[in-house]
Amino acid sequence: MISVLTSSIIAFFTAIIVAILGHFFTAARERKNELAETRLKAYIDFINATTRLAASRRLGVETNELEGLAVLNDAKARICICGDKDVVEELTRFWEQGGTLEKESELQSFKRLCFKIRKSLGCDWKEIAPFEISKTLFKLEPSNFSFKNKQ
Repeated sequence: MISVLTSSIIAFFTAIIVAILGHFFTAARERKNELAETRLKAYIDFINATTRLAASRRLGVETNELEGLAVLNDAKARICICGDKDVVEELTRFWEQGGTLEKESELQSFKRLCFKIRKSLGCDWKEIAPFEISKTLFKLEPSNFSFKNKQ
């Protein structure tokens, strides 16, 4: 009788402990997934805004620059709040260089920022290191841009 009661009590407390731990681990995993999703969105928004502004400046377009700067600064703030340490450090270096993608130092810093973002997302930057990634990142038009062929 005592062993049945003891077994029941142990089983009851074991079930409670398992339920609590399961809830704790599930909640922690959900927070981690939400943070990863927030980081990814901030990274994408920042890269999108940076490249749009850089392309606009290179093409001499000055309209909607204020809106683009607002999007850029919003994404930059989100990266500073929730980004990986290495990404925030490289973002700071890029911003200190000028952040316009107009000078060689800015281009190199942006490339390093892209590598840090890749690494923070779990991708190995060394996988793409052999490629001419700078040409891919900073050339505005593909080699066979059809609009030029029409002119």
